[in-house]
Formats: sequence, structure tokens, C-alpha cells
Amino acid sequence: MTDQYDHIRSLQGLTWWQSVWTRPRPEWDHDHCSACWAKFSDLDGPDILREGYTTGDDYKHGARYEWVCDECFAKLKEELSWSIGPSNSQAAKP
Repeated sequence: MTDQYDHIRSLQGLTWWQSVWTRPRPEWDHDHCSACWAKFSDLDGPDILREGYTTGDDYKHGARYEWVCDECFAKLKEELSWSIGPSNSQAAKP
């Protein structure tokens, strides 16, 4: 659990973008919330999320690399100084 906690702390101060999850490549079928490990996908199944918050072009690994679910974003945004990018931005578009 320490590794996951360290990872989420490394995302401090980022701007996040509300986005619908789409496959970055045909063989890539899911991502996970960087905080709680909830699953984002376009597959059918219980507890699969279709949208959440994702990193933008300004993130060191690029747009749509990290994902955070709505619940974790709400819990962590103040502690980690997260902000939400403008909805008209292209930063997190597939």
C-alpha cells in the first residue's frame, strides 16, 4: 500500500481534466484509478467506470496517462492541491 500512497502523493499540484475513458490503442482495454484502483473501461461488467479525471498534456507522461475516479478526486483534491482544467480545452481529448 505504501507504493500506491507514494504514487498518489507524486501527483500533487496537477491539473486534471474531466474525460470519458476511451481506448488509447485497440489492445488497451482498461486503466485504473491512481488512488483506489477502480477500473476504467469500455467493457461491460460490475463496477467499471466510464469517465473520471485524467492528466493533461502538461503531465510528464502526457495526457490521459493517469486516471482518478470522481470519488477519489473529491477526497484528495484539497490535500494534493489539484485543480480542474477548463472544459473547452483539448488537453485530455482522445
